[in-house]
Amino acid sequence: MTRHPLFLFAALPVAALAGPRIDCHVSNEGETRVIVGRPAQTPYTEPLHAIGDTFLFKLTVQDRPADIAGVSVATYAPGDGKGSGPAMIHQASYPWPPPTPGRHARHGFTGLQRVFEPAFDGELEYWCEAVKDGAQ
Repeated sequence: MTRHPLFLFAALPVAALAGPRIDCHVSNEGETRVIVGRPAQTPYTEPLHAIGDTFLFKLTVQDRPADIAGVSVATYAPGDGKGSGPAMIHQASYPWPPPTPGRHARHGFTGLQRVFEPAFDGELEYWCEAVKDGAQ
């Protein structure tokens, strides 16, 4: 059976998006958004995501090499605007592949996490889940 070449090109973007994915549900000041992480070549190029005015959130997923594979979540307080950069106030690491939560788990493999930033009296909540291959 042969396939038409245009069919293969049409399927390419979907195939590129398929694969392991981590979705972190991040809430601050009544707003929730989803930060999506996919395996990265290096943890150093993953972006910081501004969450309100009080937090920066970084999600890093590494699926190889096996000895350092894992999911890393870091939360930063922004710099003071006088030359100092963001300051890490929270970091968590999870194994790769992430553990499968129990059937009644509501907050993925991380559980519900809370991070406090005392200078601005801010609170951020997050939880992360592994999304199956090809799920949207």
